[in-house]
Amino acid sequence: SILTMASEDKATGIPDDVASMWKTLDPAIRAALIASESKEAEDDKKEASGGGAEGRRAKASDGPRMDDTASKFIGGDSFTNRTSNPQWIKVRSDVYDAVKDRRQQELDAKVPVDIEVTMPDGKTLSADKEGNNYQAWRTTPFDVACTISRGLADSTCVARVTYSAFVSDYDLAEDGMDAVDTLADSMAELSVEDEADEKNKMTMLWDMTRPLVGSVSKMEFLKFDDENDARTVFWHSSAHVLGEALERLYGSRLTIGPPLAGGFYYDSYMGESGGDGAFKEDDYKPVEAEVQKIVKQKQKFERMVVTKEEALEMFEGNPFKEQIISTKIPDGTRTTVYRCGDLVDLCRGPHVPNTGRIKAFAATRHSATNWLGDTDNDSLQRMYGISFPDKKMLKVWKENQEKAKERDHRRIAIKQDLIMFHELSAGSAFWLPHGARIYNKLISFIKEHYWKRGYDEIITPNVYNLDLWHQSGHAMHYKDAMFCFEVEGKEWAMKPMNCPGHCLMFGGKIRSYRDLPLRFADFGVLHRNELSGALSGLTRVRRFQQDDAHIYCREDQIEDEVIGALDFMKSVYTTFGMTYKLELS
Repeated sequence: SILTMASEDKATGIPDDVASMWKTLDPAIRAALIASESKEAEDDKKEASGGGAEGRRAKASDGPRMDDTASKFIGGDSFTNRTSNPQWIKVRSDVYDAVKDRRQQELDAKVPVDIEVTMPDGKTLSADKEGNNYQAWRTTPFDVACTISRGLADSTCVARVTYSAFVSDYDLAEDGMDAVDTLADSMAELSVEDEADEKNKMTMLWDMTRPLVGSVSKMEFLKFDDENDARTVFWHSSAHVLGEALERLYGSRLTIGPPLAGGFYYDSYMGESGGDGAFKEDDYKPVEAEVQKIVKQKQKFERMVVTKEEALEMFEGNPFKEQIISTKIPDGTRTTVYRCGDLVDLCRGPHVPNTGRIKAFAATRHSATNWLGDTDNDSLQRMYGISFPDKKMLKVWKENQEKAKERDHRRIAIKQDLIMFHELSAGSAFWLPHGARIYNKLISFIKEHYWKRGYDEIITPNVYNLDLWHQSGHAMHYKDAMFCFEVEGKEWAMKPMNCPGHCLMFGGKIRSYRDLPLRFADFGVLHRNELSGALSGLTRVRRFQQDDAHIYCREDQIEDEVIGALDFMKSVYTTFGMTYKLELS
C-alpha cells in the first residue's frame, strides 16, 4: 500500500509531495492511518472470501460445511454385526423406484426438439445411421458414438460435452447440476476441477447414457488409455461397485468412496473400533468374487435427480449419508444419486455405462480411518482397490507394484540402516549415522549452489507467537495442521513454513531498492500436524527440513530471478536424473 510504503521509505513510484507530506504527519496519526487501512484491506479480503470462514478446502461453491460441532459419534447401532444382504437395501431400492416414477413424469413432459452435434474435427452430425434425427431429452452420447462406430461407443468411458445452447425447458437446478459435489474434498488431491466452473460453464463431463439437453458445439469421447478424466470416471464407477459388494457381503454402512490418482477406496462404518466388523486380508477374496458377479451382470449406472427430502428418505438409517445431506445440500434444492444393481449412492457422477466395463478388479489393502478425518469421530474401515478395462493391464500393474516394493525407500532405509521411526515421535525421522552422512552431503550440495547463485543463508526461529500466523493468514486456513501451545497466556505455534519468518527478517530494517535482489535461503525445521493415518515414511511426515528460499526483488528484476530459480531447480533435478512438470500456481 502507498501508506505503508511511504512509512517504510519504500516509496518507489510515489510522488515526492505525497511522501514529504506523509513524513510531516504526527507518528500517532500515521500509525492510526496504517491501522485503518489494514483493517479495510482485511475486511475486503473477508468479504471477497465469503466472510473468511475456516474450513477444509472450503470454496464458495461448496455450500455449507459439514457440521463437525455436532455429536462426534453418530454411527451408533446402524451397524451391529456383519449381515449379508440386509433388509434396508430393499427398503432403499423401493424408495428409489417411487422417486423414479416422479422423475419419469417430469421427463415425459419435456419437449424433444432436434439438435446437432459437432465433433472435434468440425464434422456436424444430426441423425443416426437409420436417419432418425438427434433430439434433446432422447439422444445420448452413446447414440452419437454408435453413429460413428459401435466399437467407439463400447470403448468410451465418458463424454466431454460443450453445449452451444440448452433447450428452453432445461433448468440446471431442476437437473441437480447446481448441487454441491459431496466428494469435492476427497477428490482435491486429483486436481480435478469441475469444468463447468473452471473452463466453460457450457462444458462438462457427461454420462454416455444420459440424454443430451441441447445442441453440442464439441463432443469428445474419452477412453481409459487416453484421458485422465476417463480414468477418474472409471475408478469412481469401480468404487461404487466395491461399495455394492461391501453392502451385499457385510451390510457395511457406506460413507464416501472417491477415485484416487491410481485407484479408489470406499470408507464404511463397521461398528466400533476393534469390533468384529473390522476388515482383514481374508476379506479380499470374497470381495473380489462378489465384484466379479456384479461385473458379469452388466448393471447399468442410472442417474436420478432427487430433492433433499427424497434423499433423506432414501438414506434413512445411514447417519453418515444423512449428515452429508442435511449439512451440504441447501433446503429447497436438488442433488443426484446413482444406482447400479442394489447400490444407490449420493453422487454427482458421471459414470461408465455399466459395470461390465470393469474387466479386472483387485482389492489392494485396507486401513482404519475416521469420519471427516477427525480422530474424535466414529472409526471407519477403508478398503482400497484398483481396476482396469483389460485383464492384461491388471497383470502389468501387479508386476509394477512388486518392482515398486523393491524400490520402496522405507524398505531400503531399514536394510541400509539409514533412518528409523518411533511411536513416541510419530512422523519424525530419526537419522542414523549412515543416513546422517547422506543428509549432510545433500545439504552441502545445496549450499554450494547457494554460494554460486548468490543466496544468503539465514537461520530463523522454530516457534512464533500465533499473531504472526494470523497476520500471514495461515491461522485462518491452516491452524488445524499446526502444533499450537500456550506460553505465558498467549498462543504460540511451531512453524509449518518459513515464509512469515523470512518476511520478518526482510522487514527488520529499512531497505532500499538498491539492496535488491535479496535471496534468503533457510534449512528451517518445519512441523506440520498431519493425521496419524496419513503418515508414510519420508513422503508424509510431521517434522522435516527443506531447502527453502525467498527472493525479494524489484519488478524489473522478476524475469531474471524466475529464470535463475528455474535454472537452479533444473540443475539439481538433472544431477539426480529426475524429471519434472511445471504448472502455474
